[in-house]
Amino acid sequence: MADLAAALLIDPSDLAANRRMLAWATGDQRRAAAANLIGRDSNPAILRAAIEDLRRAGGRHWASCSVFDNHVTGWVAWTTANTIEVSLAIENGTLTTVLEPNSFHPLACMDVQATAFLVRRPPSRTPQMLTLACGGEIFQVRRLAPNLSFPPGLQIDARQSVALRSDPTAPTVIVPVYRDVRATLDCFDSLIKSRAWNADGRPAFRILAINDASPEPQLRHYLSELAATGTIDLLVNETNLGFVGAVNRGLENTPAGDVVLLNSDTVVPPGFVERLANVAHSAPNIGTVTPLSNNGDIFSFPIPNDFNPMQSYESILAIDRVAGIANAGGVTDVPSGIGFCLYVTRGCLAAIGELSENFERGYLEDVDLCLRARARGFRNVCAPSVYVGHHGSKSFQHEKRGLVLRNLEILDRRFPDYRQECRAFEIADPLRPARARLDRALTWPSEPSVLILGNRRSFAAVAEERARHLRERGERAILLLRERDAVHLKAADGSSPQTVRLSFGAEATIAEAAGIIARLHPDRVEIVEPNPFPQLVGLLRKMGLSINPWLTAGDLGEAVISLADEAPLLAPGRMAKAFAKSRWPNRKVVLQDWPTRALTLPPVRGASRSLAILPSAPSPASFRLIRRLVERLRRRNPFRSIVIAGATCNDDRLMSHPNVFVTGALAADEIGAVLAPHNPGWLLADFEEPLFGHPLIETARRASIPVAYRDWSVGSIKPRKGDLAVAADADDQRLVDAVIGWVERSKT
Repeated sequence: MADLAAALLIDPSDLAANRRMLAWATGDQRRAAAANLIGRDSNPAILRAAIEDLRRAGGRHWASCSVFDNHVTGWVAWTTANTIEVSLAIENGTLTTVLEPNSFHPLACMDVQATAFLVRRPPSRTPQMLTLACGGEIFQVRRLAPNLSFPPGLQIDARQSVALRSDPTAPTVIVPVYRDVRATLDCFDSLIKSRAWNADGRPAFRILAINDASPEPQLRHYLSELAATGTIDLLVNETNLGFVGAVNRGLENTPAGDVVLLNSDTVVPPGFVERLANVAHSAPNIGTVTPLSNNGDIFSFPIPNDFNPMQSYESILAIDRVAGIANAGGVTDVPSGIGFCLYVTRGCLAAIGELSENFERGYLEDVDLCLRARARGFRNVCAPSVYVGHHGSKSFQHEKRGLVLRNLEILDRRFPDYRQECRAFEIADPLRPARARLDRALTWPSEPSVLILGNRRSFAAVAEERARHLRERGERAILLLRERDAVHLKAADGSSPQTVRLSFGAEATIAEAAGIIARLHPDRVEIVEPNPFPQLVGLLRKMGLSINPWLTAGDLGEAVISLADEAPLLAPGRMAKAFAKSRWPNRKVVLQDWPTRALTLPPVRGASRSLAILPSAPSPASFRLIRRLVERLRRRNPFRSIVIAGATCNDDRLMSHPNVFVTGALAADEIGAVLAPHNPGWLLADFEEPLFGHPLIETARRASIPVAYRDWSVGSIKPRKGDLAVAADADDQRLVDAVIGWVERSKT
């Protein structure tokens, strides 16, 4: 059940997962599965079960529609004695069909009436609206994409339904509005503040709001008041058209000038429209412009493709001011823009037309527009000198995943190479220099910090775990993560810096690195990787900083060895201290136990216990050992299940064994919840190379079930009752034999 719930978070529309949830779940989970199956499943028995469950919960109408160019077909089921009206709103009026119940329909039963329907669609260059009603009550509305294309070169004839109060050649900011009163009020407040006025008394841009049948009375009243005072222009939709329909209606009412598509959960800085316009018209082939944002995928700052916290209005303005200076005149080409704030030139709109009606409510139709623009020779660019705040997913929330997946299928069919191109863009990261310039130019916190030297590939988890300890003690931690020939700076609390890099190739770069480190106000340095940059360690020593090396691996690099006379070797636990004393008997070692999460598992149930294996990270060596153990244990006991709590080099190959399940990558605080459903009776961990302070290993060592591990203490630490301490120098075969014997001895 936990796996099903996780699967439905990944893809809410997954047919198999919803069928199982309907069969096995209760309460809200079962009803959610039933609702997801309506309109997606074609099996009458499953649909009847879904309808029955929804009927018991108070539902009265259900329908499924399939839309084609020439017709719409589907089925309707209902519980009342009324007939069903199917209405198709077209350009010249409305076509209405009355549906009578069909007692022979597969979904019909004693309590539910049902029938099939087919409605012909006349050709139309504008969207059509399908409405289903029962006894005057509308229970489903669907906007249908146009089924007749415009001839090449023919412009859409915009139907102006509001009076233009501003210069028709000035840009128009189009803002669809549906829910979230607080975020929308903040958006319009910032938008109105951002608007300057020309010398002739006209506003620099027009604001066009579309009330997309908002259910919020306060929002409706607020927009009406702004429109009554002439602050904005307003369109009101009688039914909810979704983001695409609302924007397209706005475009129809914008006959001239560039446009800005703006989400109602954004906060904009002063002059943002004018500055985006300057970038848009800096080259004749630029079609769209997107600013930086805290939440804008590839445009996100400081961390790309991640949700960075929404800042206050004052902080957004401060970041924007610095961006305007640090990235002045900067333009970066991107695969596509994003519609949270998308500036589109009139020339581009004239060439490609409006948003595609084939995308449902608010996701990827902006990408489709940008890709169509690029196909017509226009560039999509980022203006890193402009910064816009964005809450994100305020309108759809839980629906987002399903909408994105559905729309992504459409986008893949139209532009099959787009996802691969995006991945290449993320790897190359052309916006990194702009983010770094902005990050460096911002004011950094002035409180003292602890610098943690780690490695981005192999010791990032250890560095982040140590940063967590320091934050809990009220200390500010800055990670300096080595990757190839550079060191990445990352403030653990999410503040600046996040994207700055240090280089050590020349005297000038070392001097620059010293200046950047000084801005961090370092109090001391902690080294949690065995082989940090010698140049970096040398620089930190010249700056007079106290340097504390931790033992986190089985070997020490030259830079750490050189500190032997200056600082003791710190051990994050008893096992680390015992290992250090056996390996370097003449070096001073100080024990400083790291706080470790508890791993309490539920009591073992019956004899069907599984063996849990917890690798610290995917590696060829751990994969070979796990595979050997899996194959040996299967020959000894084919019914003994094995769960691998983590990721390996080849999860699919291991899961081809019928008794093996691989969870995939997980964090230390997830181990208990992930393992509990598998009824683990034994846990194998810390069986690779010596690794100390790693959150997964340290948590596993303290599990409430018996644990097997390599004994890095060389026998100086007595194992707990039931635990298995394998000799540190045992080869894979000996370790496998020891673990199997341990499991077999304690199986009863």
